[in-house]
Amino acid sequence: MESHFAKRLALAGVILSQMNFVPPSHSEDAAAFVLVDHGTGEVLLSKNGDAPRQIASLTKIASTLVILEWMKKTDRDPATLRVRVPKEAIRGGANPLGLMAGDEITIETGLFAAMMASDNTSMHTLAEAVGDQMIAGGESVSGIQRFVDRMNQLSESIGLKHTRFVNPHGLDETGEKGVSCAFDVARLALYAEDLPDFRRYAAERERKVSIFRGGRELSVDLKSTNELLGSRGIDGTKTGTTRLAGACLVVTATRDLLEDGRPVPHRLVAVILDSPDRFREAVLLLDKGWNLLAARSGEAGKGNPKESLRKETE
Repeated sequence: MESHFAKRLALAGVILSQMNFVPPSHSEDAAAFVLVDHGTGEVLLSKNGDAPRQIASLTKIASTLVILEWMKKTDRDPATLRVRVPKEAIRGGANPLGLMAGDEITIETGLFAAMMASDNTSMHTLAEAVGDQMIAGGESVSGIQRFVDRMNQLSESIGLKHTRFVNPHGLDETGEKGVSCAFDVARLALYAEDLPDFRRYAAERERKVSIFRGGRELSVDLKSTNELLGSRGIDGTKTGTTRLAGACLVVTATRDLLEDGRPVPHRLVAVILDSPDRFREAVLLLDKGWNLLAARSGEAGKGNPKESLRKETE
């Protein structure tokens, strides 16, 4: 005969199923993560922060920085400078603009597509065009290789210790695989988030852009792959997913915290690598961070220099 306890347990199971009950997720499910105070670079929470891993399209953060750096150095306007899509860029992976070889896009459109919609075709196109301009006379390297070389130079200059880029988009390819770690991605994000020109490409949920095909201008609607944008103070930054990397995410968020009775703005950066539920984990991780900062009662944001990711890049 079924026990009274068993009957109650079965009834509870029915009730929970009718309520569409979802077990709570934990921010420890990801293979690696780190939560950082943007102002100080202080590591608030982390797991396997320096463990080498693939990072998928989080790679595009570095690529975007190289492109913006080149635009500034050459005094070009990304909103008007057009580049042609090479056939090599039509190679699989995300192509949300529906680009075809021979189409043209502006640098600005390519950056919005790459950062918002993780567009591999656009990023390859921009990297090849910019890389071609970087090649000095007599060099026998390709534009893509010169561009990737510059990505790795940037990586070294800002103190990324376990990072090696092999392409501008982060796709898993044959041969050498790109590698980084949660701490290095956080360092990269801190550097990027300090630049207003970078932030604008990662903060929009939707945007209408144009491509040029056969002399005609075609309008395309872009949508961000970051499901958290616009909620809970979240205003960036990048998603990434490949077979080797798993689902990855960098999010940034801003919130006012009371210090000495007055609201003071604070900013957090969260990096999550290889997660079964990256968006939910990001929310939980950010909530823990805000609670940690608020609990300091006026000490929030001062940080511990021994744990600062910023310190190593100064």
